[in-house]
Amino acid sequence: MSPKSKDMSRSIKYLSLCIIVATMIFVACKKEPEVEEIIKGCMDITADNYNPNAKESDGSCTYQKRFVGPYDIKVLCDQSSDIFTDATMELKATPNQKKVEFIISTSSTNINFFGSIISKDTIKVDTLIPDFQADIKNIIKNLPVSQIVKVDLGIKSKFAITADNKKLSGKMALVLISKDTVNYLGTKVPPLILPDNCELNATKK
Repeated sequence: MSPKSKDMSRSIKYLSLCIIVATMIFVACKKEPEVEEIIKGCMDITADNYNPNAKESDGSCTYQKRFVGPYDIKVLCDQSSDIFTDATMELKATPNQKKVEFIISTSSTNINFFGSIISKDTIKVDTLIPDFQADIKNIIKNLPVSQIVKVDLGIKSKFAITADNKKLSGKMALVLISKDTVNYLGTKVPPLILPDNCELNATKK
């Protein structure tokens, strides 16, 4: 082999070695592609906990603030409308953001119970208030006698709020289970179970 051919062969080998080394360095230094973190959270702008940075909904939205506040209310019942005479209502926040507390203040008593927020527009109530005190003539329509009796008051309802958060309404299924004997015109009436149907309409103050 001529000296010129030898030099060329060395150059090719050197070039090949440089390419191999450069390739190894490039592969070793190549970074893994960065994976963008997907932020999860509440994506509903009307929710209490809306996260403007969220890219994926995680089902965490809460709507408690839509419902809380003082209300003027009107309640009409088949039998016991007088329980709610001159009533006002306030919905208060609770530590559990999926619940609210109802406080209905009437001319004679307060009615307190809790409701579960099942959607951005709806509260579900299914409760039994033990030892609720009421005047029997406010429970049984047109009853002439007045006597304070102790009852268990059951309430089932779904209340819906309007889009502007101003009006809350719903039908209520009530059951009043008396615990006391009633003296009606000299006749003792034993404890009774009285179902009733009411409709509540409330306007936020």
